[in-house]
Amino acid sequence: MAGGLWLVAADGSLRCWEPADGSSWRLRCRVAVETPVHALAASPDGRWALVAYGQRLSLVDAPGAVVKTFEGRDLGRTRQGAATVLFSLPQRQSFFAAWPALGESWEISLDPDAAPLFDGLVHDYRMGEGIAAPGYLGARRAPLGQPMPDFGFADRRVPWLAGMQGDEAVVVHLDVRRRIAALRVPGANPAGAALRPPSRGRGTIQWWLPAGHEIHVFDTARWVRLATHTLPGPVLQLQATDETVWALVGERAGATLFTLGDSQPDAWQRVGAGAAALSALRAAPRTPQVLVLRAADAHELLLLDAGGAVLRRWSVPKGVGLDGVAWWPVA
Repeated sequence: MAGGLWLVAADGSLRCWEPADGSSWRLRCRVAVETPVHALAASPDGRWALVAYGQRLSLVDAPGAVVKTFEGRDLGRTRQGAATVLFSLPQRQSFFAAWPALGESWEISLDPDAAPLFDGLVHDYRMGEGIAAPGYLGARRAPLGQPMPDFGFADRRVPWLAGMQGDEAVVVHLDVRRRIAALRVPGANPAGAALRPPSRGRGTIQWWLPAGHEIHVFDTARWVRLATHTLPGPVLQLQATDETVWALVGERAGATLFTLGDSQPDAWQRVGAGAAALSALRAAPRTPQVLVLRAADAHELLLLDAGGAVLRRWSVPKGVGLDGVAWWPVA
């Protein structure tokens, strides 16, 4: 079940909705920013949202107040630009933001006990003392150079991100802040990729990466290709639960679901008609279920079981576009 939704409307405004009962929603807040929102991420506990608009980035709390705003400038204030991709990193209590025009990535800590940040500025050259900035809600910068990968993938189970650079899927480790793998997969879409845990707890986590009609499976310990699957249409998104891989296949806003289970290792099965005309797919945390957005005449959020049957449905608020969505689950 969804605990709430941050939605970017078609006009670029930001709104937060929460369930009022089993089938309806109520508007919790609207957030006013100067220009249309073009990127959005939400923390899994629903306490924070990070929004990018123009060349700014703002942290928004649960009631909808803008708590802190960051300007899109590098440390030397010689370059400026927009944050293009935002991720929630719950395993690190932080958000990630990519700034290609600056050649930097930022990690913004949500941990009140975060260590101070040292940005390289010095206030006593004789003692070599740096000026500390608060770590909580502060931006830890990592220079990645230019051009940067077009980041699209993050997952709380691994300490790395991935994005495309040319025909390569580039993997960047968050701790060492450098590239640890470059996988040649022309036309790949890391934003649609998924991790699959090892079967029965044995082996390594696999990364399932869509590229056109194909899905490439990589071992994340050695970064070698293990298998390739072919689907009947372009693969938009993947999600993996403990026993099933889900694939959203087809054209945006008109896609259908396919599943691949452990009992049928090479046979993809199309999910029933109740989950057709879909536009987004997410795995529900700690369950074998998935959440999908249905883009029919009336937009709906559906909760599906492992076999694809619709368990629950919620009407998405009218008049709200689906250009940007971030939801958080009930704990």
